[in-house]
Order: sequence, then structure tokens, then C-alpha cells
Amino acid sequence: MPGIAALLLTALLSPSPAGTPVPTPVPTPGPIERGERLLGQRQYEKAQLQLQKAVEENPTSARAHGNLALALLALHKNREAVDEARLAAAFGPRAPEARYIFGLALAADGRPVEAAREFEQAIALKPGEAAPLAALALAYGAAQDERTVGIYEKLLVLSPADSKIRGELAEYLWRTERLEDGNRAMEQALDSFPTNADLLQSYGRSLMQQDRPLDAARALERARSLGSDDALTFALLAVSYEQAGNAQAARTVLAAGLEKHPTDTSLHHDLGRLWLAEGRAEEALPHLEEAARSSPGSVEIQLDLGRALETTGRLDEAESAYRRAVRLAPNLPRSHYALGRLLQREGKAAEAQRELALHHALYERGREAVSRFDAKSAEMAYAWAEWHKGNAASALARFQALPETPESLRGQALALSRLQRHAEAVDALERAHALAPDDHRIELSLVTERSLAEKKK
Repeated sequence: MPGIAALLLTALLSPSPAGTPVPTPVPTPGPIERGERLLGQRQYEKAQLQLQKAVEENPTSARAHGNLALALLALHKNREAVDEARLAAAFGPRAPEARYIFGLALAADGRPVEAAREFEQAIALKPGEAAPLAALALAYGAAQDERTVGIYEKLLVLSPADSKIRGELAEYLWRTERLEDGNRAMEQALDSFPTNADLLQSYGRSLMQQDRPLDAARALERARSLGSDDALTFALLAVSYEQAGNAQAARTVLAAGLEKHPTDTSLHHDLGRLWLAEGRAEEALPHLEEAARSSPGSVEIQLDLGRALETTGRLDEAESAYRRAVRLAPNLPRSHYALGRLLQREGKAAEAQRELALHHALYERGREAVSRFDAKSAEMAYAWAEWHKGNAASALARFQALPETPESLRGQALALSRLQRHAEAVDALERAHALAPDDHRIELSLVTERSLAEKKK
């Protein structure tokens, strides 16, 4: 779950209620105090070492186990965090902080139903705290619990100045396909916070998913005018212009984005791809080469790079790019087709025939997989049901057991994203995009996941 350090500082270390004795500071800080100070300074690896010492000194300390769990969460060691947080709750069953931390760990591990139970306990033990209530809303939302909206309404009363709550409510409504309700919630949020660029970025992304690219562009331009200049804003805005049929505006936005983020893989790839679509391979090539350098494991980038190299007559280099694409995705028909067609052009008839035969066999296999889709519809529906219930790990396993189709790969990516495995989500979405290049849902998810993966590096 994002914002662990912020949640720690705003909730767990908040002032004690009136009448509650405040502990006397320890004259010489021990490992637990040093660990907490390092947590506050966001030095999580050092905090982990100190808090492990604290646990060794006092194995039954709920405070030590809880703080160690927070350090592990911040380091994305979710399974270990769950173990430590479970001990904190076991040794401090009446401590709201311990229950809250256990809930955070379970939520980060993709187990929102179990997390919700812990947040409910924390709220019952210490009512009136905004942070546990906000965490409960997120857990309910991830589990598609019908109580989600009610919790957000309570939060809005408790924290009317918190714009993030209104944005999360809109996101939940969009995710559960209540699009008009989500739009109304976001419009109300923007009425209250008209200069909030984060809300506008979220609204723009949702409007694109609703096939409203011009409205999305307007929202994202407003976000940009208010100072939103992260790579994701530029990428989303470019996609919205591209979907609206204005490739020139999309290229202009991507060029501006690269001035701010000169090494961003997604921006380079998108700009190179757009130049390539215009038949201007010379302009595309430097951007695709840069994207390939920073993301050598991307099949999509290798295929686009190969096309640009082939168009400019650099056939040996194009062949190398296509061969890398084949090695990266040996079951992708497009890779074999691109390589086979180039080999034909180079006069390597026997090898070209082998690659084109592989393309044909894989293409037919893919058609058979799609034709079996109806037979697998119950399994697909079960996988989506698991995802909607918030069981990301179970949903992922079910999606992975299905034949690779754009829909099963998109499901994999959504489950991986919920588990904060964004680089793997990018890989699944790239395979889905290669199979369904015109599916705007996949393209939009790919833009978002690439940005999240970059941030996590």
C-alpha cells in the first residue's frame, strides 16, 4: 500500500488522546528508538537493522515487531512484513497501532479482505482516527465491498480538506463500472479543489478509458498548466491526442515531455512509434534506439526499432533487432513474421521460410486459443471474479493458467499491478499489445504501468 511512511507519521505517531500518559523519553536511545527515528527519516534499510536488534532484545514487544513491519513494507518486503505485523498483533491484541500495521501489511500483500478485518479492529479500539478509516476504505474498495462508499462518506465528514479521499472515491466508482457516479464524484472534487493537478490527471486517465479523448486532453492540459510535469502526465496527454486523431499534437507533447524527462523510456518509445507511423524513420530512429538502450527486454521496442532500421536501409542491424525480439518472445507471431520478411528481402530464402512457417503455426495456434475462448469463459469469469473480490494472487494464478489472449494478459497485468509488481505488469501488457495493437485499454494501461515501474526502480 502506498504512503507507508506518511501513514506512520500521521497516524501511528500522532499525539496521545487527552488524559493518556505520555511516556518519558529514554535518556540513551536503544535500538527501538533509533529504528523509529530512522523510520521518520525514511532511512528504511538502516531502520530495519536497528529494529531487528530491538526484536532480538525483546521478542515479545509489539512495538518492535510493528515498527520492523513498517520498515519492511517501505522496502517492499511484503511477505516478511506480514510475518512481523502478525507478531505485533499477537503480542498487542488491544493495541490499535498493531492492528493497523497488520492491516497495512496484509493490504500490501494483496489480501484486502483480511486487511479490512484488522482495520475494523483498529477503528473499534481507537475511533475517530482518519488514517485507519482511509485504509479501510481502500481495503473495502479492493475487495469490492458494498460498504466502501459509506466509509468514504464518513471520511469526507472527518477530513473535508483531504482531496485525496475524493479522488479515491471517484477511482473506486470508475473501477466498479459506475462511470457516471465516478464522474460526478470527481467533478465535485474539482469544485472543491479546482487547482489540484493530481485530480485532473486521474480524471483525464479515466476519460480516456471512457473513450472521451478530447475531454481527457482538456483535463490533462489543465493539470499541465497547474504544474503537473511528471512523465505520466505527458504520456497520458499524448495518448489522448493520438486517440483523438491529432498525431502532431501528440508528438509535440512527447517532445516537451522529453525536455523534462530526457531518459524516460516510454516517452522515447511513443515518440519514435508516432514518427514511424508517419513514415519518418530517420526522426523515429534516435528515440527508438534510446528506448531500446534503457529497456532492452521490451519486444515492442525491438520490433519498432527493427522497422526503423529496415526502413533506413540498415538491414543487418534490423535483423539483429528482430532476432532479439524473437529471443524475447519466441511464441509471438509478429516477431517471426518481421524477421522472415526481412530475411526474404536479404535473399536468405531457406531461413526466411522457416521463420514464416513459425509465424503461420503460431498465428493459427493463437486463432485456436481465441476460438476456445468461449469454452474457457467460465474460467475467465472466475479469474475476473477473484480480481474483483481483491484476491490478486489467486486471480493472477487463474489468468496465467488460461491461454494467452489479450484479455487474459490484461487480467494478469491488473493483478500484477495490484500486487505492486509493475515491471511484470509491463511485460504482460506488452505481450497483450502485440496481440491487440488497437486495444486502447491495453495501450493506456501500458503507459500507466511503465510510469509506475520507472518510479519503483
